[in-house]
Amino acid sequence: MVIMAQPTCDRALVWRRISEISLTGLVLAIFLLIIQPVARADSNPPQASASSCTRTYLDFDAATNLHAIEEYERAIGGMLRQERFAELDCIADSARASKARFAGSAWKLHRLYAGLSAEQFGHPTEEDWREHLQRLERWVKARPDSITARVALAKSYERYAWAARGTGFSDTVSESGWKLFGQRLEKAKSILDQASSLHPKCPEWYAVMQEVARGQGWDLAREKALLDEAVAFEPDFYYFQRNYAFILLPKWEGKDGDAQRFAAQAADHRGGAAGDILYYQIAAQFVCNCREDELDHFSWPRLQQGFAAIDREYGQSLHDLNWFAYLALNRGDYVAADPALQRLGENWLQDAWDNEAWFHQRKAETAQQAPLQLRSRGYEQEAKANMQTAEGIAYKKKFDLQFAAHLQDCARKSGKFLDKTDFFVLIRKDGGADNAFFAQPTHVGICLMQDLGAAHARNNKIFPVPPRDSYWVFLEIDPSAFNTAAAVQ
Repeated sequence: MVIMAQPTCDRALVWRRISEISLTGLVLAIFLLIIQPVARADSNPPQASASSCTRTYLDFDAATNLHAIEEYERAIGGMLRQERFAELDCIADSARASKARFAGSAWKLHRLYAGLSAEQFGHPTEEDWREHLQRLERWVKARPDSITARVALAKSYERYAWAARGTGFSDTVSESGWKLFGQRLEKAKSILDQASSLHPKCPEWYAVMQEVARGQGWDLAREKALLDEAVAFEPDFYYFQRNYAFILLPKWEGKDGDAQRFAAQAADHRGGAAGDILYYQIAAQFVCNCREDELDHFSWPRLQQGFAAIDREYGQSLHDLNWFAYLALNRGDYVAADPALQRLGENWLQDAWDNEAWFHQRKAETAQQAPLQLRSRGYEQEAKANMQTAEGIAYKKKFDLQFAAHLQDCARKSGKFLDKTDFFVLIRKDGGADNAFFAQPTHVGICLMQDLGAAHARNNKIFPVPPRDSYWVFLEIDPSAFNTAAAVQ
């Protein structure tokens, strides 16, 4: 993609005359615009208008382009390397004022700051870091009232601090690494403190201060006070809550499940669709092939609600559709995964699926399993409804007495693997078992399926006669509690 310089007043005349010139003239006019030299910030360039810079630089559609946000960030990084400071301020001011988002709800302002990072180099060298920081310093000097320049510089010093420390355990960090880590974090905080009086204020200022706070080891009370101030400033900038949830992981300041509990509280406080979106976006940072354990604590139904709310409000990005499908399959939900995978078409994400063959294998498997799972959910609803009636309650008492022997035997065979599961059995009119399935595969559940399958093959009538033919029974199985027949009553 060619990124054109912002038209000056003289260039704007060319645009007004486009309709009056020939096709050859049109091509020449556009070419002349592209090759015009870009004025450096220190040569006092004209101020770009918000509408024109937005039109020129923010045309990246994450709903149709899997790599749209990456391309946006690279474009922003390229502009920084060309020192097009006035245009960057224009884009940032527009994104900040409009609260513009990509499909999938990512804030364009937040992704702009990612584009202003030295990590656009991939793995920056010391020379890369030095040149990057010097470039940002020139931006601050050329445009001292730019909040964007100051926040970008602070964020870069915060990342530069982690480059000195490294990402290993604390006992792997050298003495000089710790010293540089502390010095660079303090530099970042000093820049943010100085920028706090600038106007307009920027929500990313708070996000960067949260990252500095984590590096400096602020206590949770101080972190929470910063979070509360940030949310009061911009309630919908969900990166605040993401940052706070991250420090609640056991590897930082929290305990197992703390991040999810915080997400639920924050989402409940926000309320409605906005709360569901917030819950999903907090959890989304933990979705990865590394299998962050904290994600298992999040409510799958509420995650689905949040994902659907994002789709309604902002549309979905192809990137996020990949991760939602991945998450749904890890939760065993083929019904939720199938439409996401179908919407993706061939737009598979390597970080999620590793390779194309695996993506297509999971996609085909999901298309096959989703209708079966949907049908089983209908059976599940029927079974649960049966157990709510008077005749169902009475029948289940007799059923449990017969079922206890099978459960005890399977619990004994499964040894220590006594996970809970929901179990569903279809009883025909003579008391034989015609079908069965479980909500989650467990050792005991598989054993029960084998027992019932063998009984069905022998046409054994092992259960009481049900109230009617093809009668579904629902059981909540906790194998460790089923030590005697009385325990199941």
